[in-house]
Amino acid sequence: MKNLKSIINMQTTPAFVIILILFSMSSCRTERIAILKDIPDTVSVKYVPLATFSSPVVRTDDILNIVVQTLDPQANSILNQGNLPVNSGAVAGSSTSSQATVTGYLISKTGYIHMPYIGNVYVKGLTTEQIRDTVFSKISFYFKDPVVNVRFANFKVTVLGEVKNPSTFLVPNEKPTLIEALGLAGDLTIYGKRDNVMIIRDNDGNKEITRLNLDSSKSISSPYFYLRPNDVVYVEASASKVESTDAYRNRNFALIAAGLSFLTVLTARLLFK
Repeated sequence: MKNLKSIINMQTTPAFVIILILFSMSSCRTERIAILKDIPDTVSVKYVPLATFSSPVVRTDDILNIVVQTLDPQANSILNQGNLPVNSGAVAGSSTSSQATVTGYLISKTGYIHMPYIGNVYVKGLTTEQIRDTVFSKISFYFKDPVVNVRFANFKVTVLGEVKNPSTFLVPNEKPTLIEALGLAGDLTIYGKRDNVMIIRDNDGNKEITRLNLDSSKSISSPYFYLRPNDVVYVEASASKVESTDAYRNRNFALIAAGLSFLTVLTARLLFK
């Protein structure tokens, strides 16, 4: 009985200690976490041609905020009462904030909006600048020197995958870039594949899917660098993320096995004491 107890003390217990030491000494791998890696650290300024920007056009179910100002305050309240509140389905710049409510005109399935004084206005397929000119010409028939401002109220982009705060974000301007959208999502995690970022775009009922390499400064010249309303950005997980997940799972199994070994040793000691 004492010999068996001695064997357990000399062999099993050191093995358990070695297992714990091996798992506590997990190695760390470091890598350069950056975008536009082809720009050397020593370069102070490097000029990269930007992609040609074209203003986004209005589609059905978009929401336009149209503000008209005239010299008549009473007319102003009437002219702008068509900007009704609508749930945007997006958050305003941070995933921790609540969903934002926007005000504006909802574009009908036929492509029209209805405004006070001037009635129906066809806006589908037009830019906000073209819509502003159209509304200005129509409203000038009733009021002298009106001021018209038109902007998207529901310019949304969705960022998913290996980012810190995946969500759908409401963008306050018409020229958001891919990098700005990733910034709204809190940047990529260390496991995000910066060289293979997917962009999904709806183009008249068809889905356009492309990938950009953010390790290369050439991505700035891509026509997809500027995002469009309702674009989806997806950051794929790197192979190291999959490997680390498997390693974490295997480590848990090993720790469980080590714990069972410890319980076995402890039980044996109590039995043979």
